Amino acid sequence: MKLISMIILIIIVFISCSKKDDEKDNTTSELEGTWSSVCYASGSYYLIDSIIVSGTNFAIKEEHHDDSNCNTDNATVVYNFSGLSIKDAVVTFTSGATGHDFSVNVSNVKATLQNSSEVSYTNTNNGCGFSDWALNTEKDITGKTCGSTTYPPANVTLLGLYKLVGNNLNIATFSTTSYPSSVNSITYIKQ
Repeated sequence: MKLISMIILIIIVFISCSKKDDEKDNTTSELEGTWSSVCYASGSYYLIDSIIVSGTNFAIKEEHHDDSNCNTDNATVVYNFSGLSIKDAVVTFTSGATGHDFSVNVSNVKATLQNSSEVSYTNTNNGCGFSDWALNTEKDITGKTCGSTTYPPANVTLLGLYKLVGNNLNIATFSTTSYPSSVNSITYIKQ
């Protein structure tokens, strides 16, 4: 009788732990993969953004273009993050959609210039503190100020929020102080 009680207890504990692990995996796995925006205007450029999630690695790739069809490459900026951690609590938006708060740690930010006139202009203006930019050559701009944009330094924890509706993902602008309360209008579509 004692042995049967012990076996039942072990089975209950095992099922309970498995359920918690599955619930956490489902939350994490719903972001797994590549999500991309359509071409949109941003300042003097047109962008296509992608979010790439693999396990606890999270990346945002901005593709800068000169034309409204996003056919003429100008530059790419890739934000690499590690330690993706999604909070268990569900955030419910006024639309009824749901999402989660999450955090990531900055690994690095890298930029690549993809047209010669952009390389010339950036070198002349000491872009991001460098005057040795080369065509299609990646440069680490982690923590650098480039024009009016200051990129985050390494090892900083950023707080975010995402909303997921079917294959459409929206995220908030990251914060270093508190979880955001709303997401941006740019929609990323599961690829």
